[in-house]
Amino acid sequence: MRGDPPATVDYLRAYYRGVFFATVALKGRLAKLDPPCREAVREVGRYQTMIKGFADALEQTVELHRQRGSSPA
Repeated sequence: MRGDPPATVDYLRAYYRGVFFATVALKGRLAKLDPPCREAVREVGRYQTMIKGFADALEQTVELHRQRGSSPA
């Protein structure tokens, strides 16, 4: 056991936001390259979809905790 405390919800929100915007920048740069990079652009788009799914699930968790009157860790 490492002893690090679990990540807070606020940290995770900022983390996923940062990861998403990093992929936006990467996708923009790849899109400016030659047509062979189109598959890489699509792959980054799939990664963005996955990240958005994680962020949405996090927000749903926060909402469930609000409804129950508890706070997420």
